[in-house]
Amino acid sequence: MFRDEFKERYTTIPFAICREHSDREAKTLIAHQHKEAELIAITEGGVDFYVDTKHCRIEKGDILIIPPFSIHRAQLSPDETVRYNCICFDLELIWDKDIKEGLAHHTLSVTNVVKKENTCARYLQEWIEQGCRACEDGGTGWEMEAIGCMSLVFGRLKRQGYFSSNIQIKNKIEFAHKTMNYITEHYGEPITSTSVASALYMNNSYFCRKFKQAFGSCFSDYLLAYRLEKAKIYLSTTSDPVTEISFRVGFGNCSYFSKAFRERFAITPLAYRKSVP
Repeated sequence: MFRDEFKERYTTIPFAICREHSDREAKTLIAHQHKEAELIAITEGGVDFYVDTKHCRIEKGDILIIPPFSIHRAQLSPDETVRYNCICFDLELIWDKDIKEGLAHHTLSVTNVVKKENTCARYLQEWIEQGCRACEDGGTGWEMEAIGCMSLVFGRLKRQGYFSSNIQIKNKIEFAHKTMNYITEHYGEPITSTSVASALYMNNSYFCRKFKQAFGSCFSDYLLAYRLEKAKIYLSTTSDPVTEISFRVGFGNCSYFSKAFRERFAITPLAYRKSVP
């Protein structure tokens, strides 16, 4: 979901699904955000998620709720496999104005995990599965069925008290959002933790501590991973020369780019491009 490729699958409404892990070789999903809400229902195995710095261990039968613009990442152990039903959709599809605006502006918090022991978990799993089937079938009226399933999910969550007002949530995660936005806009430039800290009016050491807490790695490691993930997108969606792409994503040296790409993905940039269907 880092690439936002789910948006390419939007048709008549902003609603897209993913049935299982799309990259079987990947063991990590680097921290990212998007304006869509995300629901993940685990059907096999387990995975560690981090949502706005909170650790969430989800396993078979559990449901994860990721609000809009939440910084989230995942870590899968080497010996683990995971299957899931995932739905990403714009909250504009939901009728409840308080939920839409509260989650979008972070004045409303949500308990991110519904454990399988909760009596409503089975219903949420069924509704998410039904929403996935409706999207896959794509027959007449599938949009109303999909929206209805999401309304049932959020209606049950609201009834059981999974949402709560908390203005402190906005202040707590504001740092991560500002940092993510800055990286998104400037990753192709020669930025450092010092330059980002300065842009956010922070002391560098304080910024670095907060960054590791929010993103799970030091700034330089995250920026490298982010640039390489962006390079994969350009390699798979354009015919631009590798050298041009390396400079576009912030590498001043093409040889270093190729070396870093190979170390992260176990394949050269050219070989990766050729492997993309």
